[in-house]
Amino acid sequence: MNVLFLSTKSPYPLINGHSLRTYHTLRDAARRHDVTLVTFIQQPEHELKPEHIEHLKSFCKEVHTFPIPVDQSRAKLAFSLGCNLFSDLPFVASKYDSPAMRAKIREIIANNKIDLVHVDLLPLSVYLSEFFHLPKILVNHNVESIRLQRWAESDPSTLKRAFLKLQWQRLCRFEKEMVNRFDRCIAVSELDRDVLVGMGITIPISVVPNGTNTEFFKPIGRPPVENSVLWLGHMDVHTNRDAVLYFWREICPLIRQRQPDATMIFVGTAPPREIAEAAASDPRVRVTGFVDDIRTYVDEARVVVVPIRIGSGTRLKILDAMGMGKAIVSTSVGCEGLAVEHGRNILVADTPEAFADEVMSVLANRDLREALERNARECALTYDWGRLCEEQERTYQAAAGGT
Repeated sequence: MNVLFLSTKSPYPLINGHSLRTYHTLRDAARRHDVTLVTFIQQPEHELKPEHIEHLKSFCKEVHTFPIPVDQSRAKLAFSLGCNLFSDLPFVASKYDSPAMRAKIREIIANNKIDLVHVDLLPLSVYLSEFFHLPKILVNHNVESIRLQRWAESDPSTLKRAFLKLQWQRLCRFEKEMVNRFDRCIAVSELDRDVLVGMGITIPISVVPNGTNTEFFKPIGRPPVENSVLWLGHMDVHTNRDAVLYFWREICPLIRQRQPDATMIFVGTAPPREIAEAAASDPRVRVTGFVDDIRTYVDEARVVVVPIRIGSGTRLKILDAMGMGKAIVSTSVGCEGLAVEHGRNILVADTPEAFADEVMSVLANRDLREALERNARECALTYDWGRLCEEQERTYQAAAGGT
């Protein structure tokens, strides 16, 4: 088949969970079909370089990239948010409405026989009118309205909560209306599928969980850094920023009271200032910034923490750490949607005190830690991308009418 693949972010380089999922599903699709990729590009610190585009072209028929229409500078972003108050569209959708991308989509459809359109994330359904006549699927990395609702409920700013609530109300209407215009939909977990059905989504929904490359993410055997606690994730994303500050302010002090020499390692871009300043003066705090390969840091860690409080979908960072056979402590939101079991292959805690207790259990109890490590690796093997993408292919065939 000829597949038109639309993405909100470049699938390569592999800089976060979003790009990992998009990359592996894109690559599997390209292994079976002729795929034309049309994608936005984002943050300048993750600038799409010529070699990245060449890599994508090595397995895609064509690759077309566009900047996000909304400027990311504070002043222009604030102006765009203000203008959105007078729109019916949620901002998360309107910010991706690009005349240049719309023209390219029209051109591709006019000049090629497109058998299927793969839309990677709800916001790109703003282009639905361009391919409404074609077979089409929507892939949800999360339930967008649930993620925004949790943010609206937790933000400390009264003004911001009011704005987010307005956006959430718009997004709920937009999500239900637009998803139901597709032929089929893919969710990342049974939980997300149930939520979508509860919202009134009536089209067929397949489940293609997030996965991991268990040949790449596997134990290396490096000597561990004793009493090391590892955070993974770019901290310029609101979900992660809330989580890392929650961990730093409310959980780390409790761990330090009981284990003064515990080393806190933060892997990812844009660490909050208070963490970066602590790292400059305290050898027990390490900040790496962006790294090309997280495996060394994961392999050396005693415990990986996922203190997520906001969001939806499932966390690829958990699956990658499990692939490397690591003990993990997570909130229930952090691991929701994954087939994990507290006390067997993960530890789950939702208060600062309980979270610190579970981290200390891993650091202090070798038998518990080693059991968690073995069972985590075993769990990760059931989430290998090669196996999971078979369901995506079945969804492709069903949407395209079996062609």
